Amino acid sequence: MSTKQSLQKLVHDTRGAGFVEYIILVGVVALFCIAGYQYFGDKVTAKIKAQGDAVTNVNSSAATTP
Repeated sequence: MSTKQSLQKLVHDTRGAGFVEYIILVGVVALFCIAGYQYFGDKVTAKIKAQGDAVTNVNSSAATTP
């Protein structure tokens, strides 16, 4: 088989195309997740910390109530 025939066969081979598309999609979703974390990360962390502090305050006040 010549090099030209090998290249033509390779160009027309579609096996694995769905897998490659899936991997590209996963990569794009990962980029959106990273961008979202960069944009909202500090705000989400602050809200989670505030809720954790609120739960801690409820637990500590319940422990001191007779």
